[in-house]
Amino acid sequence: MALGGIFQAARLARDIARTGVCDAAAFEASRESLFEFNPQSVESVFSGRQGVAHGLRTLRSQLESPQQRDLEIARYVISLLNLADRLRRNTDGMQGLYDNLSALAQKRDQFELGDSVQHEQLANIYQDDISSLGPRIMIRGEPLHLQNPDNATRIRVALLAGIRAAVLWRQAGGKKWQMLLRRRAIIAAARELAHKTNKDAP
Repeated sequence: MALGGIFQAARLARDIARTGVCDAAAFEASRESLFEFNPQSVESVFSGRQGVAHGLRTLRSQLESPQQRDLEIARYVISLLNLADRLRRNTDGMQGLYDNLSALAQKRDQFELGDSVQHEQLANIYQDDISSLGPRIMIRGEPLHLQNPDNATRIRVALLAGIRAAVLWRQAGGKKWQMLLRRRAIIAAARELAHKTNKDAP
């Protein structure tokens, strides 16, 4: 599920950059994962399996048919994993990110913040705490959509959620080589989770 969260974030960023829109439910689930500071399980980070269903479908399509995979999504996933590794090695950076997200969570509890305000705040956190870690993720898409300030902030929100999912995946024992050497096992697990998610859907 954590790996699905990474692919979901990459897919959301790609879709916003290309079309200006993305799966709204998946975006909300990814955004809200940033405020799950003490989750009881990986599933609870995404508010249930349904919250990462979009990412699991993307993961399967990317790994099942390598010859048809979207190279942009693959590139974003690798970049998110690399940035997450840099973040995990930076104790001060991890603490700073936690403090900034916690402060925003308190504001959300105290005030009724609109989506645009939350997105702007999260985008600023991404720029302050993630962009300085190493090479920035270069997002490709349609200039018309990339130049839209709202789209730019939502892309950063998605990428920040991807970092969160990547850190979670690492904490759960995830390794980059597993996507190559355990590809079939990952696909099977994603398929099983998707099946359970479909059964749970109303």
